[in-house]
Amino acid sequence: MITFLEKTFGVKHTHPDFRFQSFLFSALLIISSGFAFFSYYNLVVAFYVPMLISNVIGLIFCMFGGYYLLVKKRPQIAAVILQTIVTVDSFILILIDGNEEFALAFAFLTPVLGIFLLGYRFGAALSAINFVCVVYFCFSQMDTWEPAPFLPVNLIHFSAIYFLILMVSVFYDSSRRKAYSMMEEANGQLQELATMDALTKIRNRRYLEDQLLSSKNNLFVAMIDVDDFKKVNDLFGHDKGDKVLIELAQQLKNNVGPNDIVGRWGGEEFVIIFSESDLTQLQKSLTKLNRNIAAHDFNVGRKITVSIGLSDHHASKHRDCLRQMDQALYEAKADGKNQFCIAISPT
Repeated sequence: MITFLEKTFGVKHTHPDFRFQSFLFSALLIISSGFAFFSYYNLVVAFYVPMLISNVIGLIFCMFGGYYLLVKKRPQIAAVILQTIVTVDSFILILIDGNEEFALAFAFLTPVLGIFLLGYRFGAALSAINFVCVVYFCFSQMDTWEPAPFLPVNLIHFSAIYFLILMVSVFYDSSRRKAYSMMEEANGQLQELATMDALTKIRNRRYLEDQLLSSKNNLFVAMIDVDDFKKVNDLFGHDKGDKVLIELAQQLKNNVGPNDIVGRWGGEEFVIIFSESDLTQLQKSLTKLNRNIAAHDFNVGRKITVSIGLSDHHASKHRDCLRQMDQALYEAKADGKNQFCIAISPT
């Protein structure tokens, strides 16, 4: 059924419009079935011309609503038709039965359906007009009404109204929750995209700086720069250079701990925020990182190496720590590249 409706509506079941249109389809199907049943009932079982005409007209309008929904792809027109059917037919029933057969309770359908189908402005306006009409009819006719017994038909009307209001309420709440869930998911995806480097698919500088500035602990941070990267671009082209950066990002992630954060600072520079606080252990990790990167085949016909500058970091001295880390990177480059240098802030 979902596949059929997706093809008919022209939208996926995950799209918000699908839920609205599927509700229209279900409501039109249920109401048209009701009109068909009561048309038969008023024609064969309990012949009553006014209700027979009303039910037949309602059934025809339901067919028009289905036509605009399924064929013309105009769900808003189908919604207006559905709302018109419910409001007019309910009012006709009230005009015919007055205070009998629980008919007045059908007036409650208009505000519930109207606001959901037409929006709060048009739905509220229609509900106000309907209320005025019902109240006027009651005031003009109630002096002629006799006490009405509660018969089986009253229970049928009550059950039908209760079921319809319950159905709309459940569908509205489930739609609201679904829309909120989709919005949360979309916001999460946007947040992920905003903190992700487009080329390497690792964290970007914005995310790295947010982590550094929001941390209340002393951290160790490494700045990593590809040695002689300009030669790679000059000799093999920028496309090949981009592939080197993508591959390097993956290698950095593979050679650090699960709680360490790897990100691209910009250009051929990367940053690692370490969760490890033991300097001796970090020295071993950086030695391993230099060795593994140099041993990896980047498919460019030459060895790729990196220089690393490591520094401690505290959010209160963010800029000073960055300059210190950059200076350590410069010294690693000056000492021959493919190595690391450590700078520690004075206490």
